Amino acid sequence: MIDIKNLKINLENIIPLCEKVIIVPHKFADFDAIGSAIGLSLLARKFKKPSYIIDNDPLDKMEAGVKIIVDETSKEFNIINRDKYLNLSLNDNNLFILTDVNKKYLIYLEDLINNPDKTFILDHHEADNNTLESNYKYIDPSASSASEIVTKLLSLSKIKIPSNVAKYLLAGIYLDTNKLTKNVTSETMKMVAKLLESGAVMSDVINLFKEDYYSDRRVQELVSKIKMFNYSLAVIVANNEDEYSREELAKAADYALKYGCDGVFSVGNIGDNTISISARSNSGVNVGMIMQELGGGGNQFSGATKIINSTSEEVGEKLKNILTPRYYNR
Repeated sequence: MIDIKNLKINLENIIPLCEKVIIVPHKFADFDAIGSAIGLSLLARKFKKPSYIIDNDPLDKMEAGVKIIVDETSKEFNIINRDKYLNLSLNDNNLFILTDVNKKYLIYLEDLINNPDKTFILDHHEADNNTLESNYKYIDPSASSASEIVTKLLSLSKIKIPSNVAKYLLAGIYLDTNKLTKNVTSETMKMVAKLLESGAVMSDVINLFKEDYYSDRRVQELVSKIKMFNYSLAVIVANNEDEYSREELAKAADYALKYGCDGVFSVGNIGDNTISISARSNSGVNVGMIMQELGGGGNQFSGATKIINSTSEEVGEKLKNILTPRYYNR
């Protein structure tokens, strides 16, 4: 694992030698993934290299605020889908940068990234056996977000951050800190200040988080299903016949933290015969490690997994069986 100063040096040494910079956020990109990806495009611009951000998410599956950002920036920052990427002139001299992700199965180019010397990883989620092979990993679970890491990287590289990009990066930090209420360090606040100095306006960031009334009602319905256990762990299990988005499950878990829970696990059907768990913690429980036991991952504050060919009730029971011996008494 490299530190951020060596990350900067390595990127600045390798980018000038590559033909294209391919920036890869995770599937179903959120504010942190898309914001940090756009921020990394500025690094490629410094060296006058073309960059492309891979976003293969269906438009109807995008969160409203993320879709606004993609609509605003798709031409300016070359946000393209997998098919358009395949139509580019591909060769071994392209550089891949993964942001807000390190797992193979969470990216759209898993089968095409196979050169550890031409792959960088910037992330704040724990590495595990599913982490993509790379000789340039910067994974810092103590960082609030990938957007915090990218803001620091741009600062070290003395790159001016335009006001619109500052807004997107600040949205990423705002999301992953649950509106600056958890996993916030002095370093986080330094980066927030830097983005505000660069022209980000907090009211504009908050506007990206405007809630759809009906979606918000669905989140509240999920929260109403919360079941508390000893040691302040909570599990929300949605009815299997009801379909939710990943964002709705995540919002329900974030919301439930206000009840003083050390950890919250939100389980629901997200369609395509898939059950998703979104996990959140204030600090005391490493939910990322718990999600690893169910095939997912994350860090101490945030984790997720998805399971196919099951029901939300069945997955809820599997989760409780994992939690029972370690975190609460029957």
